[in-house]
Amino acid sequence: MKKFMYLALAMSLIFTGCGESKESKESSGGIATEKKIPQEFNSFLGAEPKTLDISKASDSYSSSIIALNNEGLINSEVQTDGSEKIVPAGAKEWTISPDGLTYTFKLREESVWTDGQKVTANDYVYGMLRTLNPETGSPYAFLMSPIKGADAYNAGKITAEEVGIKALDDYILEITLAKPTAYFLELGYFKVMFPQRKDIIEKAGDRYGSEADTLISNGPFILKEWVHNNKVTFEKNPTYWDKDNIKLDKMNFSIVRDENARMNLLLNGQVDLGGVSKPEWMEKFKEMGNFNFISKSAMGTNYTTYNTTSKYFKNIKVRKAFSLAINREELNQVIFNGRFEPAYGWVAQGIQIGGKDYRELVPEPLKVEKDSGINPVELLKEGLKELGLPEDPSQVTVKFLSSGTDDWARKYAEYLQQMYKKNLGVEIKAEFTEWAVYQKRNDELDYEMGGQAWTGDYNDPNTFLDMWVSTAGIVKNGWKDPAYDALIDQASNTMDQAKRLEYFKAAEKLLVADQAVIAPTLYRMQSTFIRKYVKGYNPPAVSPYNYKGVYMEEKSN
Repeated sequence: MKKFMYLALAMSLIFTGCGESKESKESSGGIATEKKIPQEFNSFLGAEPKTLDISKASDSYSSSIIALNNEGLINSEVQTDGSEKIVPAGAKEWTISPDGLTYTFKLREESVWTDGQKVTANDYVYGMLRTLNPETGSPYAFLMSPIKGADAYNAGKITAEEVGIKALDDYILEITLAKPTAYFLELGYFKVMFPQRKDIIEKAGDRYGSEADTLISNGPFILKEWVHNNKVTFEKNPTYWDKDNIKLDKMNFSIVRDENARMNLLLNGQVDLGGVSKPEWMEKFKEMGNFNFISKSAMGTNYTTYNTTSKYFKNIKVRKAFSLAINREELNQVIFNGRFEPAYGWVAQGIQIGGKDYRELVPEPLKVEKDSGINPVELLKEGLKELGLPEDPSQVTVKFLSSGTDDWARKYAEYLQQMYKKNLGVEIKAEFTEWAVYQKRNDELDYEMGGQAWTGDYNDPNTFLDMWVSTAGIVKNGWKDPAYDALIDQASNTMDQAKRLEYFKAAEKLLVADQAVIAPTLYRMQSTFIRKYVKGYNPPAVSPYNYKGVYMEEKSN
């Protein structure tokens, strides 16, 4: 879930929850008594969810909430050996035709919406077609490109009836692909394939997804309250088909933008889990002794994006100069306290292809460029000359659009100003905006450069690379390239993982080295502190987490 976030925002953290109160025994006058342990979990979000409309949500905060309130065809669960396995969810079983083109899902007849209506195959058909409908304007419609007719319908060229998504009866969903797709089943746990209720959406109209009372649930929890810019509250869904494995009765997420305020909530015991970035806080929590610490790859990459239609960044050499001028090792230490890893490639660490780590198979393209001895300053001068502009870097001023207004965002911008002045000789002016404003300006190409991050939506390199094809539109930067589109298309046209690897390798090189469309900076790592009385927390790498199996033990004094 993914899911894309901006650097100025802390990652939201959510977990799987499950049902009734745990019991412990206490001695009272020599008589054993049972004590109910409240199954109420507390954490925080770093920003307000933009929308809870399944078809329109694109930020990680929205996606996290949607994953608790809704359930798709399948889930991914972490096994005892640490591996991840696709498991049944809304679909209890499925078959794939020998030619790899037809996926038939048999739905659970016991799966219901919170108003008592059965979840049917038509709900899935409606949800997927609504996401593909060009009038919806879904930023994730491109993910369903493997489905027969999906792209044509999304482009307004054919009718919905011609798309390969059919309800054979109330509980049989059939999806026909245009071509075999190695990662297609992985999409079954992403929100583009969640069911949606047509009557609920049409009744809410423009309000749908903007308030808690416009939503309905088929997932493990019900969104009971959404106080904008303050909190979201969930209660266990008593109608959920697997409610016996949901132990949490209530989940509360405070919306807190300020990092120090979030840390104090964790320190004072007001929340049970949180992501921590500053070394002083990490040391404090480790010394306390009442937290478990989890550090692992976040399957994400921080990056700088350029508006390739702007004055300077329409030139490839200028973009490449700005990318090569970034001191990634220093950036990691100064801004992120050494928590991440320098990124000279785009596909994040931990992403696999054919059961192997992509980053172990493919050299980082920018590392090759850096080691070749290219001088960023000379490259910038060449680019300025091609643009017909003065070749003096000191005359270049570029605006950096920040997605935050807090102290961290200002510290990050100040570092960029110093780094680019030192390494490239240019001036950087920062504009500080709130999350929603940033997104709007990004969509309108009203920026020159900005800082962002991307987390994979499923475990395949395609989740990082297909977002830059001409028809995607997830992050607007004005860039299109038929050669890049062709490479991604070729990768999706074969089930041969060795061939897919070569296509992805070429596409990544074109994206970050040959054309420097974006500048990857750091591979993200998750540093999470969770109180020891929280048990069963074990989220998968990229799929939504529904907190199944998480429960609270008695808090120690």
